[in-house]
Amino acid sequence: MPVNYPDGTIPVSTAKEWAANWRTFISNNNPAFVTRSFLIPICDFQNIILYNPEAEAVKAFIGLTDPADAESAQLMLVPVSAGEELLTLPLVGGGAGDTQSNVYDVTTACPPTCVTSPGDTLDS
Repeated sequence: MPVNYPDGTIPVSTAKEWAANWRTFISNNNPAFVTRSFLIPICDFQNIILYNPEAEAVKAFIGLTDPADAESAQLMLVPVSAGEELLTLPLVGGGAGDTQSNVYDVTTACPPTCVTSPGDTLDS
């Protein structure tokens, strides 16, 4: 049976790496943070709600796909229930104890990729 991961998830190991890259970048460079916003696809929110009906919150983490490039920023979303981060879900079709990632990221950082809107905007 094929495994169907929720759209928008990334491996927990990738999320941990990106978050560590961000912390390292900030501590080593004292940069002016250039990312002003993140565009988050609705599928991230829909799947967080679908697969985590017991969650009472979502925790957002900033990460870097490249530890030396602030423009590689990603926003990772993790559901929270009873004060605990729900990093994994039981693997559908897997064996007992098999899990899959429950960390969501299909975000786009602005800059470098900015979606412009006509009229008044928080990005202007």
